Amino acid sequence: MPNTPPDYCPDCGGPLEAVDPPAVQRCGDCGEYEFFNPIPTARLAVLDSGGRSPPGSAARPHDGAGVLLVKVDVPDRDLWGTPGGMVEAGEDPGEAGARELEEETTLSADPDDLVLFDARTFVKFEATHKTCLCYAVDYGDVSGTPEADDEVTEARFWTPAELAAADGHRLLTSWPEAYKDLEWWVEEGRTALERTD
Repeated sequence: MPNTPPDYCPDCGGPLEAVDPPAVQRCGDCGEYEFFNPIPTARLAVLDSGGRSPPGSAARPHDGAGVLLVKVDVPDRDLWGTPGGMVEAGEDPGEAGARELEEETTLSADPDDLVLFDARTFVKFEATHKTCLCYAVDYGDVSGTPEADDEVTEARFWTPAELAAADGHRLLTSWPEAYKDLEWWVEEGRTALERTD
């Protein structure tokens, strides 16, 4: 179901009048208020200081601090992002992050090992409002070897320097500016993990 502001009252079908657009509207016929809320999402920065990945794996060893990225299945574009997705009904955001990580990369993480380090609301694709909760977890605290699974075509660790040098590869363009900077993910995520040590 798309997450866009309603055009008509879902209770009676009457016309909606703006109260506090786009978040709040009121039906001119029945008087009911209608609310348009952002979609809650969780994203994970799986951080590795280098060298743990087994030889020949898709998540090959690297020099420097890296973060696990997944390649989004978009034809003719090399778009990458941290694993994550929408929080489902009845699910805590950390649980959603761990579930999405496993669905996209086959890695398992305990939601209790995830450290929240950023939360912000933004508009994606001009009409979709999202609230993103960003979590960090050390690669040493997850189990498995990253492999692309559901909804993604590749999963591997990148350092900021590697991603910057890779021709045509970039982070998702629909994200807030900070999220498009891989160095930001590494620094903010690592700082959050160090605060909990």
